[in-house]
Amino acid sequence: MNKITAFFTAWFFPKTDKETKLKIDSLNIKMIRNFSLVVGIIQMISLIVYIIMHHADFSDSEAVGAVTRVGLSVILCLSGFLISRGLLKRPDTTKEHHGAVQAFIGCFVILMISWGIYVSVYNYINQQQLLTFYTVELLAVLLVKLHPVFTTTIITSSYLIHYLILNFGYHEGGINPYNYAMLAVLSIAGAVINYRMTVNYISEKNKANLLNSALEIIANHDSLTRLQNRYALNQNVPGYIGKDVCLAMGDVNRFKIINDTYGHRTGDDVLKAFADILLDFFPQECVYRYGGDEFFIIEHSDNLDAFHEKLRKINERFAGIEITNVEKGLNCSFGSLKAHPKDISDFFAHLTKADQMLYTEKERIKAARQ
Repeated sequence: MNKITAFFTAWFFPKTDKETKLKIDSLNIKMIRNFSLVVGIIQMISLIVYIIMHHADFSDSEAVGAVTRVGLSVILCLSGFLISRGLLKRPDTTKEHHGAVQAFIGCFVILMISWGIYVSVYNYINQQQLLTFYTVELLAVLLVKLHPVFTTTIITSSYLIHYLILNFGYHEGGINPYNYAMLAVLSIAGAVINYRMTVNYISEKNKANLLNSALEIIANHDSLTRLQNRYALNQNVPGYIGKDVCLAMGDVNRFKIINDTYGHRTGDDVLKAFADILLDFFPQECVYRYGGDEFFIIEHSDNLDAFHEKLRKINERFAGIEITNVEKGLNCSFGSLKAHPKDISDFFAHLTKADQMLYTEKERIKAARQ
């Protein structure tokens, strides 16, 4: 019994997160737009051809009925196309008004099936086939992905109403109840499987996207400081070409002595503290851990004085932090300049110059201590 319940729950109440539901809604809206466009054009052409060929017979109720039946489908398709196209142009509407969007999708399917019943009943009265009803049901199963409970209810109701009308409302023919019921069951099964497969596909795709995003973050960020790394810088260099930038190469003074005296764990704490301070003054996309205790900073700006002021405040903030077992008075050095790189090689030439300026600054500090 538990297995049956679990099977029923898995197929008719599949677990779907909000993102998956939104993507299914988006797929349904696109499908309604495309379906309405194609079917609407075909029906419009057939309507025009029919009017041209039977323009002299419009006093005949048969001609009026034919125009009415096709005209209704054209109006329905036109409405579906306009609404779905409007929703696709405003994707935020799907997110903010999820219930209303689902109501539109459900109503469109119900109206299409209702139109199929109407046309098929007319055809049945006139000893014609019921292809319209079956075609609409098939399209509803294959094209639109609706929740299994809703789909089951709609398909069951439509088949039942259609059957009752044909068998008890008219007596021009008969329908084999066994074959008819099998068609209904197959329609429901197809719709449920279609929805389940769509949910599984989107869920697996979401997992793959999350994994790819995680791998991309790992590849582009330093594991210790969470800053962008040198690989990320190489990827981002084209974004700096031909633009005014201020850039700086900086590091922690006497970092090797800190590592040797207090250990690498303490050294890691110092680097993380320094990285956090850098992020207090610059956005994350501007700061890179270049390697070891070297950090690269680049900002879209031509105001070198303001850039220098930020670097000064960073050094001032860094000197006041407290790291367990480490004496106060930590400091850092920077080599900075303003540039307008013409190409990639020119960019790295400026980076090398900043690195050389950093080395010169550290030598100056070292000489001052002595």
